[in-house]
Amino acid sequence: MSINVRLMLWFLAISLIPCIVLTLLNNDRAVRSLERSVRSQLLSVGASKVTQLDNFIRNRRGDIAVISQAPRTTQTIEDLSAAMAKGTLTDAVRQEKEKLFRQWILGYMEAYGYANLYLFDADSRLLYRTKADLDVGDRLLSGPLKDTEFAEVFERSRMLLQSEVSDYQTYPGLNEPALFLAQPVLKEGTVIGVVVLQVGNGELYRIFSDFSGLGEKGETVAVTRKGDQMIFVTPTRHDPKAAFTRKIRMGENRSTAAQKAVQGDRGYGRAIDYRDEPVLAAWTYAPAFRWGLQVKQDLDEAYESIYSQRLLSGLLLALTTAAVVWVAWRVARSIARPVREAALIADRVADGDLTAVCANLKAPGEAGILLQAIRKMTTDLRSLIGRIQKSSVALMSTATEIAATSKQQEQTVYDYGASTNEAAAAVNEISATSKQLVETMSEVNLLAREASQMAARGQASLGGMDQTMRQLAESTGSIGSKLSVISERAANINLVVTTITKVADQTNLLSINAAIEAEKAGEYGLGFLVVAREIRRLADQTAVATLDIERMVKEMQYSVSAGVMEMDKFSEQVRNVVTDVQKIGGQLGQIIGSVQGLDERFDSVTEGMKVQSQGAEQIREAMMRLSEGAQQTTVSLREFNKATDHLREAVGGLKEEVSRFSVGQSAEVTPGAGTSGASFLSRA
Repeated sequence: MSINVRLMLWFLAISLIPCIVLTLLNNDRAVRSLERSVRSQLLSVGASKVTQLDNFIRNRRGDIAVISQAPRTTQTIEDLSAAMAKGTLTDAVRQEKEKLFRQWILGYMEAYGYANLYLFDADSRLLYRTKADLDVGDRLLSGPLKDTEFAEVFERSRMLLQSEVSDYQTYPGLNEPALFLAQPVLKEGTVIGVVVLQVGNGELYRIFSDFSGLGEKGETVAVTRKGDQMIFVTPTRHDPKAAFTRKIRMGENRSTAAQKAVQGDRGYGRAIDYRDEPVLAAWTYAPAFRWGLQVKQDLDEAYESIYSQRLLSGLLLALTTAAVVWVAWRVARSIARPVREAALIADRVADGDLTAVCANLKAPGEAGILLQAIRKMTTDLRSLIGRIQKSSVALMSTATEIAATSKQQEQTVYDYGASTNEAAAAVNEISATSKQLVETMSEVNLLAREASQMAARGQASLGGMDQTMRQLAESTGSIGSKLSVISERAANINLVVTTITKVADQTNLLSINAAIEAEKAGEYGLGFLVVAREIRRLADQTAVATLDIERMVKEMQYSVSAGVMEMDKFSEQVRNVVTDVQKIGGQLGQIIGSVQGLDERFDSVTEGMKVQSQGAEQIREAMMRLSEGAQQTTVSLREFNKATDHLREAVGGLKEEVSRFSVGQSAEVTPGAGTSGASFLSRA
């Protein structure tokens, strides 16, 4: 992956992972907090409903106890029971005996909201009732209502001698289900009758129609169990006609919380209500009525604030992602583009192309320093290689001239040998041809001087070539030193990166300390906690960026070290060539000395020929010496030719090495010129 992609991925990881973790943590805390709040609210409402029901029944028990213990009630039951036993209970007698009791009980019932009141004797015969809406027959326990809750509550109260409450039940003749309370009437410890009150449903229904704290859809459901069925005993918020009409079989997947409640269980959790809707419910048991109570709130309504928070968090996360991608792209582009350009130029230089031209690409910080260093290195290499190429051409030309001169000298020596043979053959005619021999020796002397002069020029040319090779060695050393400077600067960059890393670590520690102090400050430190987290995030980003810079600087140091090693090898080759040139110069000096010695011998021969006093023997000996000198000269010239061939091979190798570099039209640029910017070739 490119630096752009890696930096963008790191930016996204560094910025989004904390955001996602924070969002998840906040969402989890919000859900937990909301669940605790909803649970507390539902449990509180459920407990409140149970308390209200207990108070309702307690008050009704108190009311029926007052009625059962009132002297008027006792007197009325005794009078009506006695008249019924004698068979004298006519309508007139009944009205007379009921008159005072009726006036009192009607006011009491109206004040406390009771629907009806019944007085029975101990044998369940009806003595009195305020409204004739139920057919109880001659006796309650053997009449039409013998199998109802009405008869059962009468029997329990008479047997247990205490107030009893029936379950809600529908009765023929009543428009609504009815609830009855029964209380025995005692006289001297003996049951003389039973008072039965029919409780009005209005106040009880008001308890369940109070939806305070349950939102717009929450409600309290009261159920009772009959066999394997669960029966709703009160209207619901979503079904006003649910009382004793809505029934659910035990074990179904609906109203699971209510089923647990009617079985005497208490708890809280998620459940499915009678509408097949998921709800949060608290269920409990109301022992006063033997009812199961379910206080519930729809799940979507309870979690509405959480859903809104999640939507807002998602939008913020999307905006954060877009912003991070944009910033990461900008930062990655500002770092990767100069590095890419530097790598392209370095690759072209490695391939031998030194014609890279500068553009106006700006790069800040260490990337700009890197571009500037590579730009200076390219300029210096272009200038150096240009000079080396020119020097190699000059060396090749000089080597060619030396080879031509040596061949000419070899031919001249060959002529010397031929002249010597002719002189030996003409010894017998020395007397006749002495004048001609003198002239010939003069010509030979002239040729020797010319050979000496040509050898001197060859030695001078080798001296110039030696100077050029020394300059080449110095230039190579200069390149090595400049590459060393680049390596030192890269090391300095490493020091700066290390310092930045330490600063990032310290900043991270400071942000952690600041976060701890902000946590200690509570809600007053929330703003400072956000700032500390942002500082820690920036410190982490700085540490990641410094690691990338350190890696790139190490790669540059590796490349520069390889360049230094190559330049060291090249310097060693140049020094070897200088040594060879020095050897050739020495050999040319020997040739010049030999030629100058021939000049002196030719002078002696000429002088001898002039005086001719030493005779033909001396001439023969002189000619022998001349022949030996010619042979030595031939050997020296052959060695000189070999040295010249070696020089040409060395120069050819040098030219081949530098020929792969292309310096274009800027080979004459002065090293180090134009280093005032950090811009290079920019590719679209």
